[in-house]
Amino acid sequence: MNRKPVTLRQQPLSGGIRDQLYGPARDQWRDHPHYLISDARALQRNHRNLKRQARQYHGALTHLLELSETERNTQSNRQLLTTIGNHGQRLLKNLHSHHGFEDSSVFPVLRQHHPRLAAGFDVLEQDHLALDALLDDIDRQLTLFPALTTNPRALETAHQQAANLEALLHRHMDDEEDIIVPIYLLYM
Repeated sequence: MNRKPVTLRQQPLSGGIRDQLYGPARDQWRDHPHYLISDARALQRNHRNLKRQARQYHGALTHLLELSETERNTQSNRQLLTTIGNHGQRLLKNLHSHHGFEDSSVFPVLRQHHPRLAAGFDVLEQDHLALDALLDDIDRQLTLFPALTTNPRALETAHQQAANLEALLHRHMDDEEDIIVPIYLLYM
């Protein structure tokens, strides 16, 4: 399947979009009286967990990549690669579930009720398209995992995909929180 390469957004939300955001500022969220009873805290907790899972996946692949091919090809490291692959599958499932819910429920409702934030939701939806493409690439790479101990090029590809995923999640989730959390706090 020949698909256009995925462009991962590296820049934060533009100033024009930021000018449309609601307050309060990020450093005031936890002190807001609605923080504990709104969906803001749950969203941030979910984002932290997904970022942690992506960081662990990337870190485990970094560890394997730093080993020599002989070290990678031991029984224990082949088993480790299977464990990492299983972790990768769970991460993909969790990410699809999370952003699928946002695409089907959260973004449409918030977009409808807060039209001034349409450009911000456009950016988040474009990120989700890039994320879907990257997750598809990672899913295909996960089918090769048992053989990665003897295939350095495939391991490097899996490692780069994991790095891209971690970077995309951090950029996207921070921007998503900047758009959505203040709405949750103000409108519970």
